[in-house]
Amino acid sequence: MTLISNGEASPRLRSQRSFVRLILFPFATLRGRLVVGAVVLWSLLCLVILMFGWQAGRLLVNETNHQHLRYEAELISNSITFQVNERFRELERLAERIPLPREGALLEQHAYTKEPLFEALLIFDLSSQVVDEWPIDGGRSGNSFADREYAQFMHAFKMPYVSEPLIGRITSTPLVLMLVPLYDEGRYTGFLGGLVNIKQSRLFNNFGQIRLGDGGYVTITTATGKRVYAPHQQEAIVTLPDNISPVLVQALDGWEGESLGRSVSGEPQLVAYRQIWPANWIVGVHLPQVQAEAPLIAGMKKITTYVWSVLVLVLPLVWGVIWLALRPLAHLARQVQELQDGHRSVLDIPTNTNELRRVIDVINATESARQVSLHDLAEREALLRGTLSASPQGMFVTNPRGQLTFINDALHELLGDEVPSSLQDWSDQIHRDDRQDVRTAWLRSLAKQTDFARQFRFLSVNQGMCWLDVQAAAVRVDDQFIGTVGTVRDITQHHHDYAQKRWEAEHDSLTGLLNRRGLTRHLEELLIQWQSTDKPTAIILFDLDHFKPVNDQGGHALGDQMLQQIASIVQSEIRSSDYAARQGGDEFAVLLPGCTPVRALTIAESLRASIAASFLEAEGRQWQVTASIGVSHFRHGDTTIDDVLSRADVASYRAKQSGRNKVESDVDV
Repeated sequence: MTLISNGEASPRLRSQRSFVRLILFPFATLRGRLVVGAVVLWSLLCLVILMFGWQAGRLLVNETNHQHLRYEAELISNSITFQVNERFRELERLAERIPLPREGALLEQHAYTKEPLFEALLIFDLSSQVVDEWPIDGGRSGNSFADREYAQFMHAFKMPYVSEPLIGRITSTPLVLMLVPLYDEGRYTGFLGGLVNIKQSRLFNNFGQIRLGDGGYVTITTATGKRVYAPHQQEAIVTLPDNISPVLVQALDGWEGESLGRSVSGEPQLVAYRQIWPANWIVGVHLPQVQAEAPLIAGMKKITTYVWSVLVLVLPLVWGVIWLALRPLAHLARQVQELQDGHRSVLDIPTNTNELRRVIDVINATESARQVSLHDLAEREALLRGTLSASPQGMFVTNPRGQLTFINDALHELLGDEVPSSLQDWSDQIHRDDRQDVRTAWLRSLAKQTDFARQFRFLSVNQGMCWLDVQAAAVRVDDQFIGTVGTVRDITQHHHDYAQKRWEAEHDSLTGLLNRRGLTRHLEELLIQWQSTDKPTAIILFDLDHFKPVNDQGGHALGDQMLQQIASIVQSEIRSSDYAARQGGDEFAVLLPGCTPVRALTIAESLRASIAASFLEAEGRQWQVTASIGVSHFRHGDTTIDDVLSRADVASYRAKQSGRNKVESDVDV
């Protein structure tokens, strides 16, 4: 039984060994390696050509589709903007003929002529009650809508406005209202509104003719993140989720342009966004990337088939040429392998071929020099390790691949017992905000064999989070890169001192706000962003009215307390992304990145009201100040920050000259 089993096992084992030898045969000789190298080189060349063609084709396809999306987005946004402006013009013409809200005014002014533009027209009085409507049987007359945001906006700002999408209380249909104020000899008496049905209005019903293929589509979104139109949208008004594409986030902040983004479901797509400023909407044109690249993929499949067919035809010819050319070197290849394996110290090949003889002599001389270099390198390494071990500063040595081969006791003490040995382990302990930059710089220094110098945060086992200064120098022997030698210093205290000094240099010590230097730096950064991306940015400048009596009569301590209170009010009124600054004395400034002129005026008015409502009590007396506020924003043609600052300053001066406690803008927004 045992003999039979061994007899069956032996042929199986011999078969396995024969298969392994067959697989390894091409690598056993120089000839085989060259053939395999030629195959690999040819394959890589084909892959590079295909990859280059793919990338070039992809760039061309994306650019072509971006141009198409740009054209469609401009076409749609211009069309909707024109229709919105047309409705505003019609409402304003009608408002000029109705100075006072009263019943029957719409019928007298032939409101039915506006039927192609609006589903209904309403007249609101100062209490936000509907006093007249058309059609007259709409059921809205006599109802008050004072709690609606559009009514509050109209009473506060008295300017044309497109409301947020809403569900009508009477009809339960999705609507937006286009509103204009009513005036009687300059006196505000109420406002006129036109209702637009989101589902039925021609504002949103002409997108089926857009040439975007099977998967392309159009969306209309408000600046507050509510989607009022999308193909196959079940609900008329949809609030966007928090995890929307960063490109859409930029569009909600006022950005326009084309980019690569993702749909709500996470699929990659080409997008183009345009702003509809009169309505504060964003039109988006979307094209799935899969659809855009479908023709390119089909073409690349055909090209790939041709390339590999040529490869299959050429390989036998390459194999035959290499085989014939390297037959005389078979014996040399075998002895070189033995030399590499340490089975011999020199080549000893009896031959009369001069070319082969010279190759043998060169290899023998090289091997002798290599042995001498190895011995010398071992001595140098021992000397280096002794020197580094005695150093009181943390020091390390790596091989050419960046792996640690030596660290001294000082570095052990700094980093703890568990010292990382690989680049990945180092990366895991570097602060996540610094990790990618350090990793990229380290890999670049290894690839280019150059010095490395970085300061970064590091999670030390012994000391927790600390700042390290790492300096590494590339080491070469006979112009050959053999690794790096580096030093590690703990600079935590130095970094904290520097950060504190920088904060103090850019902040006002009394209020904690930015000072003039900090304001200038942030404003210059925002100007550069504006010049490259057209991202809107507004600035508010103001000084305090009646502050001198507070400071002179109440004393400097009371004046300082008043300035601190004003600083607190400013910080409570602005967004977390805004910057507040005290330029000196009672002069303040606010930077509003990504803020439109209309929104900036809203913030400025709220800030003015909060300051005017505040006061201090001291010595049985109330002390109160107001603010004369000037608002400006970046314009095309601004080359320095002085351009926008001077406009805001002029607007602030105009507010002070016209009675103080006012908000003035440098433009009519």
